Amino acid sequence: MESPDREFLEAAGAALRGTGPGEDPLEALGWWDLLAEFDDRDARGAALALFRAQGRELADTAALGALIAQPYLAAAGAEPGTLVAVIVRRSARGERLLAVGDVAGRTLLVDRPGQGASVIAAEKTELVPVTVPGRLTLHEVRVDDAALTPAIAEAEAAAVRARAVCLGRIGTSLEILGAAEGTLALAVAYAASREQFGRPIGTFQAVRHLLAWAQTDSVALESVVTTAVALDAAAPQRHDEVVKALAGRNGRRICERAMQVFGGIGFTAEHDHHHFHSRVLALDALLGTSAELTHTLGAWWRESRADPSASARALLAATGS
Repeated sequence: MESPDREFLEAAGAALRGTGPGEDPLEALGWWDLLAEFDDRDARGAALALFRAQGRELADTAALGALIAQPYLAAAGAEPGTLVAVIVRRSARGERLLAVGDVAGRTLLVDRPGQGASVIAAEKTELVPVTVPGRLTLHEVRVDDAALTPAIAEAEAAAVRARAVCLGRIGTSLEILGAAEGTLALAVAYAASREQFGRPIGTFQAVRHLLAWAQTDSVALESVVTTAVALDAAAPQRHDEVVKALAGRNGRRICERAMQVFGGIGFTAEHDHHHFHSRVLALDALLGTSAELTHTLGAWWRESRADPSASARALLAATGS
């Protein structure tokens, strides 16, 4: 029998493919109900499977922001489906607020450490499209600080902030996995059909090695991310950073090896590879890049000598073994 997560992954893929303009695939899937039951292991696994499906299908929704907002719902007095968190992205050019997916008609949550969390209707902000390949809807949210009145006090926001970031990192890691799987499937099919010297290029040892390495990275990432979903709150300290760092690294490597199989055709606008590859790069940039997280984790480990790996007991309890 298939696991509920696997069944929902297939159902989510079908809904994302089959939903017409103006329709919300999250409503069709009953995803908001799953978000309300997030403490249940099966509901949590099914809800998070959506992100893997989004990566595979090159689809997007407001689910990531809704997932990050989930821990704030009780404090904000909001229901699932109404509150969507923006992601704060800091760089040398300053702070930017990013909304992922179509957030029109929703209430945005802006959490700034030390200041508490504010809520504001999307219509009261300026949503500036950020154009990136990958069929990913991104907006920079521009709003006057004077319009942001904390609705959740810092003490309450601080209590759930780490949980919110953790969920966001697991969700983006699953979507990176899905996008990497999508381009790897294309590369395997291309290697079987593209011929040189009278035979498929997939019979050449160099191409087979590229695909094998990519598949190894994909399986390793799947194992780590699905284990993190099962562990949830039982995961060790900073485990979400480990997962997100691995997702960014492995996702990029899978795309780079697929690109070597495709050759020049993978660069063209007509081919889906560059959309999968671009989505991986865009998601890696959210909530900590693989390079940033690897650096901070290394510095933390040198100072603390803490062990970020999950104990055997926690793994057995999470998987029901």
